[in-house]
Amino acid sequence: MLGTASAALAAEPVVSFVAAPDGLPLCVAEAGNPAGPPLVFIHGYSQTYAVFTRQFDSALARDYRLIAPDLRGHGCSGKPWTESAYAGARPWADDIAAVLKAKAVTRPVLVGWSAGGYWIADYVREHGVAGLAGIVLAGSHGGLMSAEINPALPEMGKAIRAANRGYPPDISQALVKGEQFVPLMSARPLPDDLGRIMYAATLMLPAYARRAMATRTMDNADLVPRLRLPVLFIQGDQDRGATPDQMRALVAQLPDARLSLYPDTGHATFAEQPERFNRELAEFAARVRPGRRP
Repeated sequence: MLGTASAALAAEPVVSFVAAPDGLPLCVAEAGNPAGPPLVFIHGYSQTYAVFTRQFDSALARDYRLIAPDLRGHGCSGKPWTESAYAGARPWADDIAAVLKAKAVTRPVLVGWSAGGYWIADYVREHGVAGLAGIVLAGSHGGLMSAEINPALPEMGKAIRAANRGYPPDISQALVKGEQFVPLMSARPLPDDLGRIMYAATLMLPAYARRAMATRTMDNADLVPRLRLPVLFIQGDQDRGATPDQMRALVAQLPDARLSLYPDTGHATFAEQPERFNRELAEFAARVRPGRRP
């Protein structure tokens, strides 16, 4: 059973830098049991590793090695100027691969929140699933959902890309947009510390990076046949990204997937219901790595 984390394991994560293949410095936070099975957390759009504080500071730290990078453009990682540095799947996939290699991570569970699910899909596209134990997508279908399941997806993608292309390089407007962003992440107000982290993180993603990311596709439905590994979707029933029925339809297309639906919860399940989230993550990790049970 997952028990109570000791005070020693509740310490702040250690942050170091890893070089991406193009030389970009990637900020990587690490905490928990260095000998434990690895859980690698991928943050959402305009966010940072620090949103996972309720996971770092939990009983997960007793049994698991917890790793969370800031991907390019985000948080304390490098913020390249050129559009090509953000274009397509390869840069994002290679960021994740570089972190796994530098940290000598084997058979991790990749845990993606929101856009983190899309970047995990990028990794699958470029590097496959052979080295992974499983995937957890929180508040995300990672673009795996087809327009047949949700006909609104193409228009939603256009709206997101348009918002990125028009993002203003003006700090006063960015402050307002940051204030508007945080309440959208949850069904009820988040704890103050998490709200401040999310707000600060939105200001750390430059307007030029947002504009560069507007060119990418959000359709990864072609990857569904490749996902022949355990996948857990964790979704709030108040999440605007997809309805519970749409998520169930996606789950039915995968050979080893299930949906955990959180009542009265929005987009940030890991922050809104951290105890349940951490428990279910530990149970999933134990299932996909036989013999390494907490």
